Amino acid sequence: MEGAFHKQVTNAATNNAESVSELAIVAAMMTSTPVHTSTSNTQADETAANTEVNDETDDEAQGEEEDVHLVIIVPQPPYVGKRFGSFEDAKEFYQRYAMFHGFAVNIEYHRKIKKTNEYSRGEIRCYKARRNKKGKCVAPVVPEGKRGIIVKTECHVRCKLNADGARWVVTEYFDEHNHELIKKFDLVKFLSAHRGFSPLEKKFIKLLHDCNVGPSRMVQILSLIHSGDGSLSSMPYIPADVTNLKAKYHRESRLADIEDTIAYFEEKAKADADFFYRIRLDDEDRVRNMYWVDGAARRAYKHFRDCISFDVTYLMNMYKMPYAPFIGINNHNQSLQFGCGLVRNEDIDGYTWLFKTFLECMGGLAPMNIITDQDFSMRAGIEEVFPLAVHRHCRWHIIKKAEETLGPFFADRPELHKAFELCVDHSLTVEEFERSWTAMIETYQVQHNETLTSLWEK
Repeated sequence: MEGAFHKQVTNAATNNAESVSELAIVAAMMTSTPVHTSTSNTQADETAANTEVNDETDDEAQGEEEDVHLVIIVPQPPYVGKRFGSFEDAKEFYQRYAMFHGFAVNIEYHRKIKKTNEYSRGEIRCYKARRNKKGKCVAPVVPEGKRGIIVKTECHVRCKLNADGARWVVTEYFDEHNHELIKKFDLVKFLSAHRGFSPLEKKFIKLLHDCNVGPSRMVQILSLIHSGDGSLSSMPYIPADVTNLKAKYHRESRLADIEDTIAYFEEKAKADADFFYRIRLDDEDRVRNMYWVDGAARRAYKHFRDCISFDVTYLMNMYKMPYAPFIGINNHNQSLQFGCGLVRNEDIDGYTWLFKTFLECMGGLAPMNIITDQDFSMRAGIEEVFPLAVHRHCRWHIIKKAEETLGPFFADRPELHKAFELCVDHSLTVEEFERSWTAMIETYQVQHNETLTSLWEK
């Protein structure tokens, strides 16, 4: 029966699979520069029309190469009189041009009319416009790239725009830099103005975050989307940017998760009159403990409370709170879950609250037998809340801890290891176990082994 308490259950989370693949496909189609492909389709169409579906013609078709030409469209600079649908469109247009030519641009100002609350003028300048503040870059000691400070040169490159009805018109444009431009395209994308995520990438990273994908794995996925060989240089950002964005989503989710959880519990309570949940907060209104169970489990507990297992060695969630389920067995030798708990602090107070909440939920009916690991705080909580229950330690936990310590010792004494397993696994009564244990200790002369002695005392 005890083995039924430790069946590993894997819940396949497939709901997000389709959305993940769709986003990945769309993201893979993104490119940092506008690239247009012109293909000679005439030859391909003629070949396809004259090809039969068989092995020989398939091999021949694979050997033929199509005449493909890649034409890179070089972004053109803005000019006086050019119109844009919005100021953001103008910024995006100029930003793309700047990226292709080795510099970046910033918004110098974007003025708003107070009466109408609408923007009327704006100016976009080179990222090296103006001058550095006093004390910065007066006497550079280390290379600029290692200090994270951009040396301003009072560059006069700019693009001024005025609102003309619903559109924006370029009224002034100057394009002569007083500094060297970055010649290597792979380095331009790391300028602060160009470095970042597209809206689709942010959505994709948010989806990966919701699926508990780690930052390193995110970087691998994104690098494969940007380039087939997974090169990090293909991404317009660095791994630290991915980590920071994930941390931002993590902070946002921490604020909304408890609200979503309570809303879910209340919705379940409306559909199930016997649904039960309790949430315990600390002095700072943070979740300290939580317990919930549905009505079907509460009704089943009245019939199958003869023996339950309580274990907190299950997976740790993103909040580092151990998951603590109450597991029982029905008359068909099937596992039943009599509620779930989350415990922030594995101390006496936390376990006592959880056991009292469980007892309240089950109408004051305590379990007849309860199996746990050898945790002292858990044992103290059981003695206080379930004083009449028979408390036993889980064999799986005992053997696991023993073998971690006795592994090298048993490796040199295989006969002792075999005798140990026979004693633990095949003793049906207390008397039989005590006789087998004493015989094993005397036969192999291991009276002074501290681990075996502590196992016997426990």
